[in-house]
Amino acid sequence: MESEWRMATLPGGFEVASRPALGTTAQVVLHGRPVGPAALRAMDRLLDDLDLEASRFRQDSELARVNASSSPELEVSPGFAALLEPALEWARRTHGLLDPTVGRAVVNAGYTGDFAGLERDQSGPAPAKSPAPGWWQVELSGTHLRRPPGVVLDLGSTSKAQVADLAAAELLALTGGAVLVSLGGDIATAGAVPPGGWVVRVGDDHQGRMGDEGQTVVLTARALATSSRAVRQWRRGGEPMHHLIDPRRGLPADGPWRTVSVAAASCLEANALATAALAGGEAGRALLEGSGAAARLVTTDGRAVHLGGWTPAGEELPLRVVPGAAA
Repeated sequence: MESEWRMATLPGGFEVASRPALGTTAQVVLHGRPVGPAALRAMDRLLDDLDLEASRFRQDSELARVNASSSPELEVSPGFAALLEPALEWARRTHGLLDPTVGRAVVNAGYTGDFAGLERDQSGPAPAKSPAPGWWQVELSGTHLRRPPGVVLDLGSTSKAQVADLAAAELLALTGGAVLVSLGGDIATAGAVPPGGWVVRVGDDHQGRMGDEGQTVVLTARALATSSRAVRQWRRGGEPMHHLIDPRRGLPADGPWRTVSVAAASCLEANALATAALAGGEAGRALLEGSGAAARLVTTDGRAVHLGGWTPAGEELPLRVVPGAAA
């Protein structure tokens, strides 16, 4: 897969490699080091393993086999267990605002395939309110999984963030340089901070340009994640849909936030808090305030709200973001 990577050199000694992956874009940035073949092979392995373990869009993925099984108990691979365990832990820590049992609700909303090929105006019925079964119904002991048949798991959010953390650590060990890994805008860093810091544009879309609406930050936390309902949108039965589900209703979140960004010590933590906050509305804001995390929340009418150490001054100017305590 190395031929799929696009390489670029940026001013200041940064080398960038990027390729499509997981229905989004994977990006590796190194400072003062080339992105060599070993680093790209490591990224390919991590991305391929994640796709085979946790993709909702592959019939041969382990997640698809687990969801299709009618058995209330089954053995899963160590890799799958390693993805599910933190998803359950963060469901507990977010009081269920992040819940891996929303899989059926995501399908009912019409998100049934890779977004690039998803029909934007679907004729099927709009989904009815139906709360997620609940993460507490899923028990994992080592590699032994127990859950009621019919519970459909979705690990897309937390698993991608986990792999960003793993990739940053592995590439640091391989290269010894300052590393930034972005998977669809979920960012993990490792190693020494480059001169001037990691300058990141925060907005609704991770593929947005520096001139788009948003904020430019100099990241001092190890990780940054953004959840947004403003980008992946479609209609079903005449109703607007997006992929971020409020587990309490089993429907796309309709609270006051269109985008939530969180800076934290790990991409997994940042992503879990950002997703839970967006899904939870005002309860999500209370969760963030209780965690002490640094966060930027954007209302549906475009107003930015800053929490924790996320400085509100100069939405169009570089600033320093200080991570808060873990949730």
